[in-house]
Amino acid sequence: MTHTTASHPRRRPGGPRSPRLSLKLAEPPVRQGLPPLVVTERQGPALRPNPLSQIVRGEVLGLNLSAHCGQECVFCFARAYPGQQAHDAFALYADTAKQIRTELSQRRRMPRAVYLCPSTDPFPPFVAAQVEACRAVQALAEFGVEPWIMTRGFIRPFALDVLERLGDMIRVTIPMTTLDNRLRRALEPLTAPPRLRLKQLRHLRELGIRTEAALEPLLPGLTDTRANLEPLLAALADAGVRHVTAGYLFLRHGIRENLLREYAGARGVIDAYETGPVLPMGTLAPAQHLPQRERQRGYGLLMTLAASRGIRVSISALSNPDFSSPSTGRLSPRGYYQKELACLR
Repeated sequence: MTHTTASHPRRRPGGPRSPRLSLKLAEPPVRQGLPPLVVTERQGPALRPNPLSQIVRGEVLGLNLSAHCGQECVFCFARAYPGQQAHDAFALYADTAKQIRTELSQRRRMPRAVYLCPSTDPFPPFVAAQVEACRAVQALAEFGVEPWIMTRGFIRPFALDVLERLGDMIRVTIPMTTLDNRLRRALEPLTAPPRLRLKQLRHLRELGIRTEAALEPLLPGLTDTRANLEPLLAALADAGVRHVTAGYLFLRHGIRENLLREYAGARGVIDAYETGPVLPMGTLAPAQHLPQRERQRGYGLLMTLAASRGIRVSISALSNPDFSSPSTGRLSPRGYYQKELACLR
């Protein structure tokens, strides 16, 4: 079936489609520390159900552009999936944009948005992967579907040009953990340096793109300290940020193993979870969380420091499934998402 445009106010009926990106898929430049890039066939649909559909107005689907993430963060929950532990190449899915167009053209009603990416980063340090990300968002825009992007990566200039063309149709979230680049290299080895992420955040806002910052994940005793948060919040305020989301790390077996194997200071972080609850996480597997009192204490410090900089903090429902209602002095998961995404409605 052919898609309709009636439910998409951002696209004028009968108006021209966004120009299709014409970029040659190039091999990434050789860079020490990067695995080789390989192109692989996708098994199953590209666009899949996403939990955001349960808590925002309108259907939100998820899209992964690669078989695993290219940023190698030690705390990544996706790297803890079965089969993700050992790989010696970065596997980029072939013909994603073509598959998006095929799948959307067969739908009677378009989704409101597609989230890039639930388990990977759409802008890893591979030129070919960023070209494919651009092709994917272009394909979504042709059907009036909003791309919602979260990235810790360096968005290359050609990709920024594509995002600028989409204007306020696109939403970008940039997570931050620290301004200490040595700590960033230990926790998020292949991500963009903190100062570059701040520069990108400021530039995206100047381009008129809806851009947010996220302090996720907070690591107890490491990134949730006053010494780490004060300079980070000051830098975010200088970049024009007035709202951030935040959530603590949660642990599963694979995440714990990655931390212990790849980060020398992991034991102190993991010990803080010793008495924490193991909680169900909706459609995701249960995970161990920091004790509730410790999370509340950490969020209280963050909110106090953020308020002094004119920044409002929303608490992640995913990281706090045991938080109850606002009447108890804590924020319900549904309430958080309603507040965090209110600007998108």
